[in-house]
Amino acid sequence: MARIRLTDPVDVVDLGCGTGRLTAELAIRWPNASVVGIDRSADMIAAAAHSGVRYQIGDIDTWEPAAPVDLVFANASLQWIDHHDLLFPRLVSMLRPGGELAVQMPLSWDQPSHRILRSVGAEFGVEIASPPTLQPGDYHEVLLGRAATEVWVTTYHHVLAGDNPVFRWVSATGMQRFLNRIDADRHDAYRNECARQMAAAYPPNKRGETVFPFTRLFILAQSPG
Repeated sequence: MARIRLTDPVDVVDLGCGTGRLTAELAIRWPNASVVGIDRSADMIAAAAHSGVRYQIGDIDTWEPAAPVDLVFANASLQWIDHHDLLFPRLVSMLRPGGELAVQMPLSWDQPSHRILRSVGAEFGVEIASPPTLQPGDYHEVLLGRAATEVWVTTYHHVLAGDNPVFRWVSATGMQRFLNRIDADRHDAYRNECARQMAAAYPPNKRGETVFPFTRLFILAQSPG
């Protein structure tokens, strides 16, 4: 968010806003802007109640603004949407001249934690295709001639505490895609096996801390002004 170059946007949209924690931060940064949070989950929208923000139910892959906007912000949401070669040009086309698309997506698919989710899932008859996220450099090609694009990748080495913290981390989001395809009476067996393997893959250090490397992809794309 700090890298966004806009100084006084009029219309700001948060795609895949969830409970609106970052949407509220957008409204604080630009108090004069009209800030809208979009999420397809009615439960998430119901939980999002922040002053200065309007929330709407909508799907990212079909949503369109009534008129061009200054900022489209998408934090950890676009990795669930297919065909990025079409999606990103479509989102840039929604911007006013000089407007920005700001995106963060996790690059976790090949990390040990997610390899465990997949290998254990396969034992339970669940195969999930890799996310549609492109290689970082590909986004320059996808947006060539459409936007001035800045792309970078950062690996955060999170220091986690408690018992089997990486398992708890992935249980919040990444694991749900597998549990949704496994019979409810087998959920505990799946969780237990994932927990066992992740505890072995991410042992705590002598201080009882677990270091969890997690890589994220960032994209800023500014339409011609």
